[in-house]
Amino acid sequence: MKKLDLIVVLMMGAALALACSGGGDKNTTSTNATDKKEQPARTDKAKSSDSASDANVFTHKEGGITFEVPNGWKATSDGDNMTVSSADGGLQVVFWVPDEGSFDGAVKELDKEISKTIKNVKTVGKPTQDTHNGMPHYGESGTGDVNGSTIAWGVDVLSAKKPVIILSFAAPNLYEKNSEDYEKLINSIKKIT
Repeated sequence: MKKLDLIVVLMMGAALALACSGGGDKNTTSTNATDKKEQPARTDKAKSSDSASDANVFTHKEGGITFEVPNGWKATSDGDNMTVSSADGGLQVVFWVPDEGSFDGAVKELDKEISKTIKNVKTVGKPTQDTHNGMPHYGESGTGDVNGSTIAWGVDVLSAKKPVIILSFAAPNLYEKNSEDYEKLINSIKKIT
């Protein structure tokens, strides 16, 4: 899990740098110490389709989910970890399968995982437990500090083929700026049948 922590810290750093600079260049690609691979928005298997939405569909095979990335957003993979970032790079969404093999185990360990990266964690409202596109779902959100800067975060756990954790984070103003596309991304997450 240490590699995932590094990825999250680096991505949060990039998001915070953009927030402090007032935005981002849509043509800039961020890089870091991991060997992440930038991918154009497409599926694992090339599809011969003229549909723009098919071109933006990704599959997280280990977790057993599929989702659609908004136009202009970037998706990168590093093994079984997938990161999706807004066009301005200020909102990051990380998908991974936790070490805990069950949905309940993954939910139970969330606070410990979040506190490894985010300090002064404060939750907003009560956590939710419901279903998302037919999958058991747990979600919570809040604020916290990373390297002295305040961020807004949200975490969702879905029970698909395996439990999947989805951690989203940004400076508060960048969440608001990207909220419409972010909602489209989250609403598009479906279990592979």
